[in-house]
Amino acid sequence: MLAGRSFGLHHSAAKPVVSQARLGAPQLCRVPIRPVVCQAAASDDPFQVLGIKPDADQQEITRAYNRKRYEHRNNTSMIQKVEAAHGQLVLSAFNARLQGGKTIPKSIKYADREPLFPWRPKRWDATPKIVMIFGALQLGMLAFSMQAPNVSKAMACMLIGIAGNVMKQNAIFPPPEDPDMATEEESGRAGRNFVRGVILGLMATFSGILLFSFPEYVQQIFNITLPVPPSAIVTLKVAGSAIFNWVMTAFYY
Repeated sequence: MLAGRSFGLHHSAAKPVVSQARLGAPQLCRVPIRPVVCQAAASDDPFQVLGIKPDADQQEITRAYNRKRYEHRNNTSMIQKVEAAHGQLVLSAFNARLQGGKTIPKSIKYADREPLFPWRPKRWDATPKIVMIFGALQLGMLAFSMQAPNVSKAMACMLIGIAGNVMKQNAIFPPPEDPDMATEEESGRAGRNFVRGVILGLMATFSGILLFSFPEYVQQIFNITLPVPPSAIVTLKVAGSAIFNWVMTAFYY
């Protein structure tokens, strides 16, 4: 009896263990969680995820990538899709460059390389409204300079250009609406936008004044007198500052 009971106890205790082992193994094999997620992510079109056209250049891809990261900063799954789409486009550019034999734009061909001058102006066309508004402001300052020539008008053109550049920088790289939810990169974005806007304004102003001071340089170098009144030379400097600042605001960032 004892042996029978002992055998019965061992048999009844071992039965659930065997059944649990048999039930547990199929459940682990039938739920491949990670492969399903990877397959779903791989099927997404990177251009659709970033919201760009297939012929977009590297600058457009980078801008769309930064914009989407900011839009979905609180959505982990979307951030992963954006990262995967950006990485896929960059990798395809690398492969095209390694294979060779194809005409690839420099912006895409050397996307993995650090720019030689990271603060140099880059192309970005402003909206027609911005182009017209700041063009009218610069033209008004130039007309005012014709009435009362003064180099200070060139500095006024620079301030107008700086204001337009900062507005454009904030449109391209928007500062965070909620500083408490911002990342370290986003928290310093407003300051960087302002500094870059000032630098672009200074570059445009001094480049314009330098180029439009050519008649004055000719007079000084060759010791000759040109049939140009001094007020016209000052107005030319203001015109250079106005034109270069307008071009910078309208077509660069």
